[in-house]
Parts: sequence; C-alpha cells; structure tokens
Amino acid sequence: MKGICRRVSVVVFCVLVFAAGMITAHAYAILSLGGFSPYPTEVVSARGFSSEVNSAITKSCQAWNNAGVGTLVTRASYTHSNNTFPDENDENQITAISEGTRTGFMTTEFTQYKIIGLKCYNTEVDININTSFPWATNGDERAYDVQNCFTHELGHLLGLDDEANKTSSTMYGSAELGETKKRSLAADDKNGIKEIYG
Repeated sequence: MKGICRRVSVVVFCVLVFAAGMITAHAYAILSLGGFSPYPTEVVSARGFSSEVNSAITKSCQAWNNAGVGTLVTRASYTHSNNTFPDENDENQITAISEGTRTGFMTTEFTQYKIIGLKCYNTEVDININTSFPWATNGDERAYDVQNCFTHELGHLLGLDDEANKTSSTMYGSAELGETKKRSLAADDKNGIKEIYG
C-alpha cells in the first residue's frame, strides 16, 4: 500500500510540474471576451488623419495579418467624422480625442460583444489616440509612436490581454517615448493569436 501511495504521489508531482511548465512556457494572455467575430474585420480611421498616421494603422493591421492565421483586420477605405469615444455604432472606430494625461495615451474600449455557446466574442472595439500626449510616426524620442502603440491595441481588439512579464512582447503592457519595438510581433504574440484563431 505504501508503494502505491508513493507512486501516486510521484505521478501527481510529475503532472503538476508538467502543468506548471505548460503554464509558464508561453508569454501571452487571452482576454475573457476571447477573439473578434466575425473576422476579418475593419478599423475605420477618423477623417483628417494624416497619410502617415493611416499608413501606421495599415502597417499595424499587416503585422497581425502576417502572424500565421490569415487576414484578421484591415483599415477601411472610408473614414468617419465621429467625435465621441467610445461610441456603440457597429464600427471599430479610431478617434483622436483629448482625454487628459490622467488616462492612457491610447485606449481600447470593447463596446459590443456576443455569446455563442460557452464563448464570448468581441463584435465592436473602438480605439482612441489620446491627443493630450505627443505622437509621431517616425520614432521621435519625444513622442509616442503611433504604429508601436496601435499594434498593441489591435492585439486587444483581436482578443489578447496585456503581457505582464515579457518586455519584448508587443502585448507587454507599457510603452516608452520613442519606442518602436512593438511595431513587429514577437513569437509569443503570434502564438497567442494562433491560440485564438488557429
């Protein structure tokens, strides 16, 4: 009997060690709302965005579309003139509204979702570029980089949460002035999106 208990304890220990290894083997987190449905979806730029800002948004979309699961999100060919953020209106709108410096420099709001079976999906997500902070598209060290930050926010739209530990991840939860490393996805970002859409 002692031998059986010892073997069971060893097996349980091995399973726990294996499971712990699986949990820490990746550096991504999936939001409780899961992915976006239906996809591919579009994000709609505010009228008046410069061509450089729109180009940065397009490149951010391309980063996620090149993650290995096909096209997930594109920038719409049309624009909007909405000055409200967030606004539940069946469009993933990108706005540029001053929200003061006590809030984030770029904010994502989940405005609509649906439940299918046991899963919940985003169906509308709005993103605001807070104009209370300095912005650039060229990696200027005195400003936040639009593409860097927008690629991160698109990860939220697609269902990924902030990564707390791996600073090389696009989904790492903070950014510095002049930072551009989040423009391209790390392996963990791609693995997270494959977990949702693969």
